[in-house]
Amino acid sequence: MDLGIPLVEDSCSNEEVQQLVSQIVAAKLLGSADNVPLEIGTLCTNQFSFTFSIRIKLPINSRDVFVKIPKVNMRGETPKILPITEDDREMAIAEEFSLKLLSHNWDGDDLGINWVCLCDVIPEYNAIITKRVFATEAFSVFRRFDLKRRLGSRKAAKRLQYSMANLGVTLGRYHQTNTKGAEFCLSDMLPKICFYCSEIATNVNSVWPDRVIQKLQSLGDLRLSGIEVATLKGIDIRNILIDRQCRITLLDPGKTKFTFPEADLARFLMTFRILFWGSTLFLISHEPDPEAEKAFLESYYSVSQAPNPLLLDLYILKEQLKHWHTALDSLCKKNWPNGINKLVAGTYINPFYEHQTSLQLELITKNI
Repeated sequence: MDLGIPLVEDSCSNEEVQQLVSQIVAAKLLGSADNVPLEIGTLCTNQFSFTFSIRIKLPINSRDVFVKIPKVNMRGETPKILPITEDDREMAIAEEFSLKLLSHNWDGDDLGINWVCLCDVIPEYNAIITKRVFATEAFSVFRRFDLKRRLGSRKAAKRLQYSMANLGVTLGRYHQTNTKGAEFCLSDMLPKICFYCSEIATNVNSVWPDRVIQKLQSLGDLRLSGIEVATLKGIDIRNILIDRQCRITLLDPGKTKFTFPEADLARFLMTFRILFWGSTLFLISHEPDPEAEKAFLESYYSVSQAPNPLLLDLYILKEQLKHWHTALDSLCKKNWPNGINKLVAGTYINPFYEHQTSLQLELITKNI
């Protein structure tokens, strides 16, 4: 369909692009952009995208959508939507592919757990249009459940475990839609782990990066039998919304990669373990309820393949090191005095990940 709306120049401002994209969205969804009243939300930025909402006002009701414009490079005081780079396009295409795959293969209606619905795309501006979901970020709800649990509320503990269990079931179902046997080789994972350890050791006076490398190198050419499935790079508790009926909507699946399912389990579990990250409560709360994590895994394996504890432990270790490296890198990019950076790293970041890493090495030793 020719929308009759010209492309703007790369020099145009983010706000001009936002206005034009909004008109294109209205034209795509309604067939015309003429005299259609729109409520355009605030243009927001996060680590890898621009986002905003649109309400299309109709005579009888309204249509609410959400626009995401993936962007690889968000550096600078004022990141710009334009120009769209080839890497930006690849990121958007990968997410569109994942959302379409999930629309066919995700089975969560009975448990009220589904992925956001893809409405359309605007390739010219790298925009992904999805149905807008009116709900609360799950991490804030799960935090509240966990805090109430600590104060003795069994109901809150059960609600958290129930939600985590249902997430485990639906992810397990999805992984089983397309599987094939595969062999895991530690030598394939080791270079990435060595990179994370080297980067961490450069910034942290800690024994654990070296101990990780020594331990894994001692395992030699470790090989484990497993399966490969369609995993989701964006599986993350921070990308989940939950409403008052505990219905869950997952957002931002990221790129689909066919690899071992333990990669998804590790990604999700690590974002659950840092549920209180960024909150002052992290200093006293640290990890949330381990029973909720257990419920997630038990429910996942109830509909999926038999568990491989060593393979999962290795992927969790890799994810811990990735998170540790990312946290330190993010801290370095903040415009804070050097003394503050050292204080945050020494009291907040490093103790948590040193503890996580030490426990994980113990588990790996136990499961060899």
